[in-house]
Amino acid sequence: MYYATTFNSGTRQTDRRSLGTDNLQEAQILLAKFVVENSTPQNEAPAAMPLATVLLRYWNEHGSKIPSSVQANIALGLWTEFWGEATVAELPIKRQEEFVQSLSERGYKNSYVSRVLSVGRAAINRAWKRGEITSAPFIMNVSDRSDEKEPYRLNKTEMQRFLREVQDWPHVFVFSMIMLNTLSRPEAALDLSPAQVRLDDQHIHLNPKGRKQTKKYRPIVPITDTLLPFVSATDVERFVLWNGKPIKSVKKTFALAVKTAGLPKEITPYSLRHTMAMELRKAGVPAWEVEGLLGHRRPGVTETYAEFSPDYLSKGREAIDEYFKGLGVAYKVPDLDCVTGACQRPKMEKSAEADLSTLSKDRMVGVTGIEPVTPTMST
Repeated sequence: MYYATTFNSGTRQTDRRSLGTDNLQEAQILLAKFVVENSTPQNEAPAAMPLATVLLRYWNEHGSKIPSSVQANIALGLWTEFWGEATVAELPIKRQEEFVQSLSERGYKNSYVSRVLSVGRAAINRAWKRGEITSAPFIMNVSDRSDEKEPYRLNKTEMQRFLREVQDWPHVFVFSMIMLNTLSRPEAALDLSPAQVRLDDQHIHLNPKGRKQTKKYRPIVPITDTLLPFVSATDVERFVLWNGKPIKSVKKTFALAVKTAGLPKEITPYSLRHTMAMELRKAGVPAWEVEGLLGHRRPGVTETYAEFSPDYLSKGREAIDEYFKGLGVAYKVPDLDCVTGACQRPKMEKSAEADLSTLSKDRMVGVTGIEPVTPTMST
């Protein structure tokens, strides 16, 4: 049986606690967890700091709270499995190359291996920046990412089929309309609230007030005529709601809508963003406008005031409205009984997020274009 031993300098006593296992590898992981929960390392030499401790601290204090926490957890598990009891100092390039090779032999593509490496790199660099270790070793990257999966882009027929079908799930329909009209990332669409919508200026601030911008930049985008009825409600917490509450993901219901429409399973929420970027370029929208909508271009001092111009990203806005007119799909804003956040759509008893097998659907009556009704996004 393995034990964790601590020394109390105040009482001059030693405390010995069982880790509950006689397996060395399990004991190392449990000991790292014990250390994370009971101490904060300061200026530790890399040779004295177990890598498992750094990885676990990263997970507990940061990785478990980010949108990509599931992927981070898997990556950290792969690191822990391979490196075992190694310290931060025991990460030579040759051994890192063996780590990469082991991942490749398990069938992971270079693009995924690169992401796994980035998680470990982030954990080690975070420990160094916070003064937990005195230095951080170089962590290699896999430069060849040519095997990265190409994003799926819907053609006109596929988009028509998708938009007809997804209306059976109003919260996913609203989510999809936000993404298609703003080219935002899924997380930004799910976060969108009335406080971010400037109806007078016809703009949406995709980055909510108080949220720090990250490398996945959230820009200011114009409100299209198509999207306007979907974001006009002012008394809801978010525009994408289920039973009056914000949700973190629509992946399951989105996949169900795609499957029900008879479309390829490769279509994901990100496909909407990539599809619209392609359509705007096909429509002759300048590259800089498309990049601005995607958040690939960070605004400078001049562009800070550009949003107040009547023609701000106007070609992109016009092209999006024309795209929807060209689709000719009959749809309307979800017609709910009330607009408060506590309301839910009649006959929609259970979200696909909760149980796909018992989902009750209520098809909305379609109209040509958008019907100007008072919208709410609670489902």
